[in-house]
Amino acid sequence: MPSRGVTVLLIVFWAITTGYVAYRDFWPRLFASGPPPVAIDLADEAAQNVPIRWTITRNGERIGRLVTQMRYVEPDDTFQFISEYRQLKLAVAAVEFHIPEFITTIRVTRNGDLREQTAEGKLELNFHGLSMGTAQMKLAGSVAEGQLTATFDGSYTLLTPPARQFRRVLEPIPVPSGQPLNPLQPVNRLRGVKPGHRWVVNESNPLDAATKLILTEVAGQFGIKPPEEHRDPLIGEVLGSPRDLEWSTQLVACWVIEYRRDSEVIARTWVRQVDGKVLKQEAFAKGEHLAFERIE
Repeated sequence: MPSRGVTVLLIVFWAITTGYVAYRDFWPRLFASGPPPVAIDLADEAAQNVPIRWTITRNGERIGRLVTQMRYVEPDDTFQFISEYRQLKLAVAAVEFHIPEFITTIRVTRNGDLREQTAEGKLELNFHGLSMGTAQMKLAGSVAEGQLTATFDGSYTLLTPPARQFRRVLEPIPVPSGQPLNPLQPVNRLRGVKPGHRWVVNESNPLDAATKLILTEVAGQFGIKPPEEHRDPLIGEVLGSPRDLEWSTQLVACWVIEYRRDSEVIARTWVRQVDGKVLKQEAFAKGEHLAFERIE
């Protein structure tokens, strides 16, 4: 069992990376009630085969960079979507969290069914400019018979070497079938965007669920009971008319997809009207505004 200090470092690492790197965990799988009106064309994404660069801002301040890319895996006819977050920095009072690199990967079938999912990265923790510790972690999960089984590996250093290693195998988590669509995960292009479309979105995030099991277990060792989470249904809607987005020094007409929970907007996706390219994604929560903006 990790020490109290290690536990705090691990929880901080995943809280920061999931809270500010991917904002809504690693890869939430979102399913429409019925055929999804907005979808990712996997073959089209893979055919582009060009990395897409994004800037990441938090409340208007740049905090890092992101590179996304879709790759086709010919041996088993699957698609791999890779997100590489780089040089992320977040300051909270006198504490600075620096994440030099954080990479998420999913591999799905041509129908969109999940096959593998990973998340790995590094964390440097500083207090008043002094190094307090570092951590390197990886979550890797694969799906078999509708269940995702994940392994949690890592190493950490608190104040001084040596580094310590740990490994945990997480409980299997059920995985629904169907193509994932995450409004908070930047993709190259979306198809089927039509004004007035409105749909209920059902959420499932197997890797996040597996991670929460271990964090809940660790917190329980210290008498901490995480609050139970209840979420109202998520509603996606394409606004009735295009809006202008100031992008790359010009105004661009975009379809805007809004995602609402209990009438509150939690995310927006800006899709260029002429070709379906995603130019910007925004997320809102607890007074925070996170934005991913495409670099031409």
